[in-house]
Amino acid sequence: VSLERVVTDGALLSLALGLLIFGSLIYNPRLWLQDYPPEIRRQVPPQTKQEKRLQGVLSVPFFLLMLGIPYISGLQLKAANAGTLPFLIAYLHIFLVLNVANLFDAVVIDALVLTIMKPKFAVLPGTEGLDYGQYLKWGLQVKNYFKGIIFCAIASLPIAAVAML
Repeated sequence: VSLERVVTDGALLSLALGLLIFGSLIYNPRLWLQDYPPEIRRQVPPQTKQEKRLQGVLSVPFFLLMLGIPYISGLQLKAANAGTLPFLIAYLHIFLVLNVANLFDAVVIDALVLTIMKPKFAVLPGTEGLDYGQYLKWGLQVKNYFKGIIFCAIASLPIAAVAML
């Protein structure tokens, strides 16, 4: 496992996902409605058909980044090791790349920006008067981070299997 490659590719994945997330939050925070706490979601109407469609469109580049960058990182690790890559090494490497992005999401996006800074572009229309601080608790951020670890553990399996071929 190359820690330099893990950090570099994890940072690249974090930057790409961060741009996608912040760009879509600026465009319409309701595209991320499912990620807001239930107390806030109850204050707004459900997503419209157009918002659901846009959310589906947004999920395509999101998952391409989540799969593609770790896969390419695994291929680069394989090339650096004379074209061989044992499954356990591939899995660990890809898991760590994904977890760098998971940590970035938890610390920078969720905790720092959304919980502490609370930018106006991330406030759902119709909830402007709510104190988001009472809903965006640290416990929620930690819980979501651990959910992300489980996602990374599962997603790393097929990516590693394909990268080592």
